[in-house]
Amino acid sequence: MDYPLFEVPRMGGGVFIGIVAIIHVVIAQLAVGAGLFIAIAHTLAVRNNDRLLLDFLARFGRFLVLLAFVSGAITGVGIWVTISLVSPPSTSMLIHLFVWGWAIEWVFFLIEIVAGYMYYYGWHRLTPRRHIAVAWIYAFGAFMSLAVINGIICFMLTPGDWVPPWQDSAYDGQQAFWIGFFNPTYWPSLVLRTILSMALAAISVAMVVNCIRSYSREQKTRIINAGSYLLMPIGLVAPAAAWFFFAVPENSRNFAFGGAIAMTLFFAFGAVLSLFIAGYAYWALIHERSYANLQTSVLLLALAFVAVGSLEFMREGIRKPYLVHGHMYSNGILATDEWRERINRDGLLTYARFAYPPTTTLEEVHRLPPHAMGRFVFNAQCRICHEPEGTNDPAPLVNQSSRELLTKITSELHELKHFMPPFLGTEHEKRALVEYQLFLAHGEAYAPPPGATSSAATPPTSRRGVRDEGDAR
Repeated sequence: MDYPLFEVPRMGGGVFIGIVAIIHVVIAQLAVGAGLFIAIAHTLAVRNNDRLLLDFLARFGRFLVLLAFVSGAITGVGIWVTISLVSPPSTSMLIHLFVWGWAIEWVFFLIEIVAGYMYYYGWHRLTPRRHIAVAWIYAFGAFMSLAVINGIICFMLTPGDWVPPWQDSAYDGQQAFWIGFFNPTYWPSLVLRTILSMALAAISVAMVVNCIRSYSREQKTRIINAGSYLLMPIGLVAPAAAWFFFAVPENSRNFAFGGAIAMTLFFAFGAVLSLFIAGYAYWALIHERSYANLQTSVLLLALAFVAVGSLEFMREGIRKPYLVHGHMYSNGILATDEWRERINRDGLLTYARFAYPPTTTLEEVHRLPPHAMGRFVFNAQCRICHEPEGTNDPAPLVNQSSRELLTKITSELHELKHFMPPFLGTEHEKRALVEYQLFLAHGEAYAPPPGATSSAATPPTSRRGVRDEGDAR
């Protein structure tokens, strides 16, 4: 609440983050799997003097540089920009807790990039032994980058026994780092991501080799079969996923298995497509050693993209109503009894200074008509997930509700919909939020409550606790 509101019309901030993040995750995981493929394939090719495989690896390196290094780096920066703009409270929390983790990840990323470029430009410049060493350094750097990022991402869903500094007078930063990093879903998530990385790389090998016109069909088939061995562990996706879901909180698990229809559908998309790719891999590529043409390989890569994207979207969604499970709500408000009491006593807008225009004072906000004031309450409480006339537009959800029913729903929101955070604020702010939702639903036909031409409540003048919240973050 100490940060400006970043509006993304129609799309909404959450979808904006999701699009950039999913593209980056697919590219980054492909780069990890490709590093493993290059290291193993180059080692075997030199040992067996396989000139065809070496020639393909030289060409595949160009694809890796353009896709993983250029596109991956751009979308990686894009993630930092989007999360910092849309959700600065959680970004601040992750930076403060895992600052050395981020630093370590950047070191591994630098190793990955440098080794990758050395591998690409090392053809006919490095000795075979050194070229192999560079390939393995690249594979190691890419995998370790994934291993570090995985711990930080999983922390948001399953912080485990981690206790934030504002709840522990004897807070030990080093101990908190390791507790948060090796959280309950760290290992199953790392196994899943590694398997999916290998699958993405194997499919990309088939796509790239089909773009090389100078190869015969027999040569292409041999390269595709060499890459298909990376698909063998995909059969472990199901047990690894079961391990993962066993480790997540019960309410999050329920969201994926019917508690939230959107999350269930995305989970189903990811699971079914993963099984389809696994079945094709074993039956066609590994058992039959068949040839996969360009159209088939592009289709498989598109299905893999949708599968990974669906599972990533589901993983993000089942965190609700939290950004960091149990510690910070999805709207950036700390999930502590102390903050709930403060906000309910002093008013949400007392602490959410950026929810209303900088040229407007809090006193002026409280003198506005209820539905006009409610817009600013909505900005602070709901805008992170609900975009008027866009993603999760609240209007269709409330257009059949009476004022009395909507007031009751708002009061009991977290009990009626477990993926929603509770309403926090004064009764006056609650009434204003209800009026704004009715205004969104009915537009010009909206009728304010009798006698409500402006807000009647006396606005709180105190800004108590604002610095405390900043310090906590």
